[in-house]
Amino acid sequence: MSDTQSGTLAVEFKRGWTIIVVAAIGMACGLSALPIYSIGTFTKPLTEAYGWSRAEVQGIYTWMTIGNLVAAPILGLLIDRQGVRKVAIASVIGTALGYVALGLFSGPLWSFYLLAFMTAIFGVGTVPITWTRVVIDWFDVGRGRALGLALAGTGISAMVIPVYVTWIISQLGWRAGFVGLAALPAFLALPAVLFWLHDRTGAHIKKDVSEINVVRREDKGMSFKEVTKGYRFWALNFIFFFVGACIAGLIAHLVPMLTDQGHTPATAAQIAGAIGAAVIVGRIATGYLIDRFWAPGVGFIVLSLPVFSCLILATGGAGSVPIALTAAVLIGLAAGAEFDLMSFLVSQYFGQRSYGIIYACLYATFKISAGVGAPLFGFTFDETGSYNIILMLSAGSFVGSSALLLLLGRYPAKATV
Repeated sequence: MSDTQSGTLAVEFKRGWTIIVVAAIGMACGLSALPIYSIGTFTKPLTEAYGWSRAEVQGIYTWMTIGNLVAAPILGLLIDRQGVRKVAIASVIGTALGYVALGLFSGPLWSFYLLAFMTAIFGVGTVPITWTRVVIDWFDVGRGRALGLALAGTGISAMVIPVYVTWIISQLGWRAGFVGLAALPAFLALPAVLFWLHDRTGAHIKKDVSEINVVRREDKGMSFKEVTKGYRFWALNFIFFFVGACIAGLIAHLVPMLTDQGHTPATAAQIAGAIGAAVIVGRIATGYLIDRFWAPGVGFIVLSLPVFSCLILATGGAGSVPIALTAAVLIGLAAGAEFDLMSFLVSQYFGQRSYGIIYACLYATFKISAGVGAPLFGFTFDETGSYNIILMLSAGSFVGSSALLLLLGRYPAKATV
């Protein structure tokens, strides 16, 4: 890295460190983290309370996914046109109220699905589209590292939420578990957004030009119509669909898979919590590496790691705590790379001109796959009595999807921003 780049990097981080902090908190307390890292802890309590199958309980997460899917394209357009701050404030409040409603409401299964759907609609602005857009706006030379640090917020959630919710459920019941989740956006994310989150305005840009001699080129890049005519957009959709489905299924079912192999619920939750530490490492390490090396190559290596987790779990090797931890860590490293890669690849291959809507489409694909993956794992268990078939299919999906990254080619010069 040249002295000029080093100086620019230092200025970027001095200027935008609060943006990284608020984005990390937003990620930790948003709908990309809370549902996926908590649903496993609710699976057995809700099954015991209502007699629902595991697949039916996982359907709560599916309906959150559907809600995000419906609202994500609109969110992308709003952020591109109106900025991040207002959307984030409204969505953080919506997320908190939605989880309170889930904890207080009594009714048939469809009512939980409806509440999950509405929570996702009103809380959609807490997903990575929002937080990555503001980071992309504030960082250029250090974009990968800034994204890695911001997106590491989900790693904190992965590490804390399974243990946090399991403890609340054991002490106060599953309803209190949902209310405990509501407290996170209400008392952590909302203050951070109110005090620290600011859209990058013309005044900021003018100041940046004088400090680091960099002109923001937000108008550079491809239109959405141009993007959809190329193969890269569709390849990325394919990649993130299969990766998202497999990782979501593994994370959502890791606790019950581990208890099925002899671990206590508390031990299983602690092992699952190791995913969080690995996500943090994966986020930061991936961000650093994609700033320095070709991002698809980095992605190929990292997204291949869960193949070993699938094999460990399918062969019953996770009965040992060290081996189970290894499987969890490998899942977490790959989960940590997902959104880093998605954000960085969109900005590098397509530019910032239509970042919001392009990312929203990829994120919608990812959420569809996650919504399919979690209940599909549950359905496989309900029908066969084990997860082995879906685990082996997932191993193959990780191999094929990660290999497809290698076909993306060099970054187009016109998309550089």
